[in-house]
Amino acid sequence: MAAATHSVTLDGLSGRPIEVEADIGGGLPVTVLVGLADTMVNEARDRCRAAVSNSGTTWPDQRVTINLAPSTLPKTGSHYDLAIALAVFAAKNLVPTERLVDTVFLGELALDGRLRAIRGVLPATLAAAEAGFDRVFVPEVNVPEAESSRGSTSWACARCGRPWRC
Repeated sequence: MAAATHSVTLDGLSGRPIEVEADIGGGLPVTVLVGLADTMVNEARDRCRAAVSNSGTTWPDQRVTINLAPSTLPKTGSHYDLAIALAVFAAKNLVPTERLVDTVFLGELALDGRLRAIRGVLPATLAAAEAGFDRVFVPEVNVPEAESSRGSTSWACARCGRPWRC
């Protein structure tokens, strides 16, 4: 079973959309992350697994392959965590995939499932808007920074999903 979400890769003050694909298949339980990810992104496997497990659901007990596409762009940072976890949820049929299509997800997961602040929200939200995404979910603490990029696009709080304030 496969599913996808979106995030943004940052290169200085510019960003490019990234598709985060998750595939749950047969085989020994292992999580593999591919797509030119640095050490911090590779650590997302463990953060996401712990956050999902500590949030009341289970990480798949099968082979999980996570692809950050396009593979030719370097990925760095911890802001891919939320997109990775949601792609796995969608692959497990826990999240309707049609609600993920026009949305970019940015946020680092704490081991207990909380969202932590991230760096680079302004260029990431600007890149998402430029790429045509309708919504960007960010940690609540990053809302003021994301709000400064708001044009005709409506952004939402990652905690509650409503526009800006909980």
